[in-house]
Amino acid sequence: MASNSEKFSATNALTLAHSGLPENDAALFENMLEAWSRRRVGNNHRKKSISGDITIVREFTAFTNKAPWYWDEDDFDAWCEELGVARGLAPSSQRKYQGAIRIFLEYISNNVKFKNEVRRLYNITLKQICNEENCIPHVSEKELSNERRAFSHQQISIFFDAIDRSISEAARFNSKDLRPLQRDKVIFYTLYIGGLRISEGQGLNLESFEPNPAIPQFNDYGFIRVWGKGSRGSGKKFGQVPITHDGLPPLIDWYVKSVRPHFMMNADANENALFLSERGNRIAISTIEARFQHILRLAGLEGLGFTPHSLRHSSVTHESLRFSIEAVRRKHRHVYASTTQGYMHVPDSMVNDELNATIKAQIDMALDNSDNLKDKK
Repeated sequence: MASNSEKFSATNALTLAHSGLPENDAALFENMLEAWSRRRVGNNHRKKSISGDITIVREFTAFTNKAPWYWDEDDFDAWCEELGVARGLAPSSQRKYQGAIRIFLEYISNNVKFKNEVRRLYNITLKQICNEENCIPHVSEKELSNERRAFSHQQISIFFDAIDRSISEAARFNSKDLRPLQRDKVIFYTLYIGGLRISEGQGLNLESFEPNPAIPQFNDYGFIRVWGKGSRGSGKKFGQVPITHDGLPPLIDWYVKSVRPHFMMNADANENALFLSERGNRIAISTIEARFQHILRLAGLEGLGFTPHSLRHSSVTHESLRFSIEAVRRKHRHVYASTTQGYMHVPDSMVNDELNATIKAQIDMALDNSDNLKDKK
């Protein structure tokens, strides 16, 4: 039976030699990385993300000068100190580095083949060395201060009013920008009402909607089915987003029946993407971002730091005034309520008005009770 090192071609010799590990250790380590990479490709991770995480794992291996089955918590703590103190990385970057090690260890320690191989060759049980105590929390207060801002109610109205005004002008002058503007309105309204990430909106298909039995008047558009961001380094995760505004279902239905067919004229007959470019392909994220900036200029809102992700922040903020924090968390598919709170940008004036209204109501109730007691006497 061939040894692990014999499974590699000559092109891998340089990689093994520069891993800093003994030949047999390096061969098994490379097998692990290759298998992990294939698994993540199968889970729809981006190649850039996979490559970056593999680079981080190799860096940690070089730092410890040990194969993964010899890693321990002390190694991890020393490396984290190097990242935070010596290299001065931001908390978000440190978390990314830590996350790469954690998900790599999760994979190999749960892989029966690698567990058995390490136990057979080294009499060692693979283990996870990353935990809540030695990793940076999901989100820190300092990082949240740098998050993208949300539109106010007035600003979001100005934004969509600018699209409607531009659509009217384009229709009046028979402009070629008419259909793109009509499409843009539906894209950005869907991102806002659904609280979707830009990649989730871009990835929508014709069948990405289903009825909500509790709200039959929404017809086929009661829920949005999305493949969104996973947690803890996992691949894309399926989510079902309830539509909570009655204006979105008829808008999507109008787009599918009256606008999208114009984009299908240059598309493959089997094209299933909901939002298309003028060439008939699924619209690119870069195009959505460019169109968003175009609308900001039309609305006079440029230069205020808004991005398409601001629509998701706006959705969380505005929905928090209608629903409980738990309902908002579930709709926006956050694992932690603290993450949802980090997306909320409720202005001080609104909070003060709410507090004052509550206090006034309590005072009025107390005065009413006092008057009732006097009447009884």
